[in-house]
Amino acid sequence: MPPPQRLSDKSVTVLRLIAEGRSYSQIVDAHPSITYRDIFLAAEEALQLGKGQPDPPSRITDIRRRHARAYEPWTKEEEHRLAEMHAAGLSVSDLARRLERQPSAIQARLLKLGLGSPDERKGGTER
Repeated sequence: MPPPQRLSDKSVTVLRLIAEGRSYSQIVDAHPSITYRDIFLAAEEALQLGKGQPDPPSRITDIRRRHARAYEPWTKEEEHRLAEMHAAGLSVSDLARRLERQPSAIQARLLKLGLGSPDERKGGTER
């Protein structure tokens, strides 16, 4: 598969927002049509343009081998399950394993739901 001749419009938008200093969560929260996966695909697309390497989703594919739901949108049902299991005292590692997501995604979602502390995000993955 030959490298793209130019960046997609969505990738240009994502990279422009990053260049303006927006964090990934600010981008996703302010732009409903952009997901975390879109951010990483924009970076892969830019790298592919620069290096001519094929297979932009290779990093995401590798991560999904370990965390099947990585970069998928969260459903209300998943958020409810996360909140219940968190309240039951499960560790971030256990939550990640059960929800098939990365520990960092669990921590970020707990923060977004008001269930985690900034210390948990900076510290280890255990509660």
